[in-house]
Amino acid sequence: MKKYYRSFIILIFLGGSACYAQDADTGKIPFGRIESFQFKESRIFPGTMRDVTVYIPDQIDSSKPACVYVQQDGFYPERKFNRILDTLIAKKEIPVIVGIFISPGYVPSADKNTFGRPNRCFEYDGVGNNYVRFLLEEILPYVTKKYRLNLSNNGSDRCIGGGSSGGIAAFNAAWERPDSFSRVYCFSGSFVAFRGGNEFPALIRKTEAKPIRVFLTTGTNDMENCAGDWTLIDMEIAKALKFSGYDYRFNLLNGGHVVGWVELFADAMRYLWKDWPAPVQAGPGAPRVCDIILPKESWETAAEGYNDVCGLACNSKGEVFFTDIINNKIYRIGLDNNLKVFAADAGHCNGLSFGAGDELYSISAKTGKIMCYDTSGKRSVYAEGVHGNYILAIPGGGLYVTGNDAADKPGKVWLIKKNEKKVVDTGEKFTGLAITPDRQFLAAADGLSHWAFSYQIANDGTLSNKERFFWLYTQDWSNSSDAQSICYDREGHLYIATSSGIQVCTWDGPTQVILPLPVGSRVNSICFGGANLDEIFASCGDKVYKRKLKTHGLGAFTPWTKMTPGQL
Repeated sequence: MKKYYRSFIILIFLGGSACYAQDADTGKIPFGRIESFQFKESRIFPGTMRDVTVYIPDQIDSSKPACVYVQQDGFYPERKFNRILDTLIAKKEIPVIVGIFISPGYVPSADKNTFGRPNRCFEYDGVGNNYVRFLLEEILPYVTKKYRLNLSNNGSDRCIGGGSSGGIAAFNAAWERPDSFSRVYCFSGSFVAFRGGNEFPALIRKTEAKPIRVFLTTGTNDMENCAGDWTLIDMEIAKALKFSGYDYRFNLLNGGHVVGWVELFADAMRYLWKDWPAPVQAGPGAPRVCDIILPKESWETAAEGYNDVCGLACNSKGEVFFTDIINNKIYRIGLDNNLKVFAADAGHCNGLSFGAGDELYSISAKTGKIMCYDTSGKRSVYAEGVHGNYILAIPGGGLYVTGNDAADKPGKVWLIKKNEKKVVDTGEKFTGLAITPDRQFLAAADGLSHWAFSYQIANDGTLSNKERFFWLYTQDWSNSSDAQSICYDREGHLYIATSSGIQVCTWDGPTQVILPLPVGSRVNSICFGGANLDEIFASCGDKVYKRKLKTHGLGAFTPWTKMTPGQL
């Protein structure tokens, strides 16, 4: 297996970048120009103002997209980052790069006798996509237009860096959008308990490896306070990067907070831009991730152009069905990947599930009707008066349904057999449902927490021994994981559609794998499909994605299968 990681390096003497500044000062190296402006037009961080400095190299050619380096915490002339870039570009050790140095936002006070609101911790330490959206949607377009630049929008042509809170901001930007930033210079990164950054060591280990290259430094006597120990947490980050097979370099330096960030800048740039223009490649991933994914198999679009896709379900053939609520239609994706309308009038349904005989059930929160379609497409009313959102056919016959009778009432789980309705649990914001391969336990997601519940199923279908069993990762910006559709595979993993991607839990509860979708899309529905039931389908807004996995789906039509104990 190719090794993407780099060994730990302890540096005692620092002096690498000083010569680059001196070379540039001799006049032998072309100087880039420096432009500055104040940015006050943010919609993502309203009311903020900040200084932005732009370095434009002398060698820039407007006919070619220029590479980009973004750095947090602004521009300090005495640190001579621009002179170092001048030299590296002139010596062709890095490509032609436009540097954008951005200060954190500040909301000024209306009263000149008191302080305004500093946004640095809020913007930099928050684990989520707000800051990278600010860069991609506001700063980069503004700089491009203001200075008439031709900047590349390819993530492999973009690098981002910063120190302390700016360091975690740089890493998090690439983590959230590796398609937009794939090279990271992070010195003394604040991966501590300010706003969820302390979750990153585990997230890196659980999440499918991303195409990111990292140059990471910390000091032997780095900062330590109520939020954590920077030396220890940055070492944990390095070990997590190694565990998941990332291309990275870690430097443990003698000194304190952000030691060496100027001195190592040139080394970092050379390392991060090595082999350019070849794109940064993702590593093989952690062991549990490799239990799920197949090498070189990635997400592809299975269907797109709809309004609100949900209710993914597959039949025994592996054909995948979904509903578009706004268009009020049910569609079928065939094994030949052709898409056809299955039902032109879907009865305003929002959930689908196939029974043991390949009959299709649909549930409508609007009408309260459960419809049943036979294999020819003929439909009949199976039950009424159940305003549900999610539906699951039971292998032995009958249905489980989750939903609400009214918006202001607690959620319910119904057991429905031959038009007999029984509430078998209540009180949570219940969403998706799934049954274990051995049909012993029912899982039910909770859309308003970071939990999914587990129940034991009695012979009559009633539920007992309820536990908040499956623990899900929740993003810093959200109050919940936003868990939606769920499904089991035959190997015993539970897949849960969340705002962070598809979270995969083992038989004993915790999330061990996270599969992000393209550009961090929020997932609202999932199911297995394909001829061998070894492709997972996921809907996100107007699109349906799919990818082949090592694991296999199941349904009410699947024979009893013994549960497989998971591994840690």
